[in-house]
Amino acid sequence: MRRLVLVFTVLAVPTLAHAEPVSEARSAVGACLAAIIDGAPVPDQIKGDNAEIRRESQPATCTVTVTGGEPAAVRAGVMEALEKRAERFSPAKTRWDAGAFASRETFCSLPARRSFNVLVSTARPGEPLTLTATVLETKERDARCDRDEGVQRPLLTN
Repeated sequence: MRRLVLVFTVLAVPTLAHAEPVSEARSAVGACLAAIIDGAPVPDQIKGDNAEIRRESQPATCTVTVTGGEPAAVRAGVMEALEKRAERFSPAKTRWDAGAFASRETFCSLPARRSFNVLVSTARPGEPLTLTATVLETKERDARCDRDEGVQRPLLTN
């Protein structure tokens, strides 16, 4: 298994550097999912032409920032990466105030032993930042995954 993960990481990094925005975003989010969920050895920072991966240890997160492409198409690529995972991510019942973005969404893994969330902020067309997606594991399942608690406002608005 370790050899498979290392091969995946080695193959994913060069692809990230020369891909078009949608496939680059899809690959980067796939790498972040593998890093947080599977413990894959993804470097703390990878910068491609249109996407950048940044990992933090406290708390353990992996964030993809995309600066190229059409926002709706890039979001669709990110959704493809989520759909490939066995954790079966679905939208949280609670919605988020989009602020300056076109949308802010949280996707939650199925209730299980481990709880993962992916926070996706999609820009409006024409903005320099196209999309951000952050993958994280939480100690307990967020109640907002399963219950509508009204529109939430993020602490950080950018």
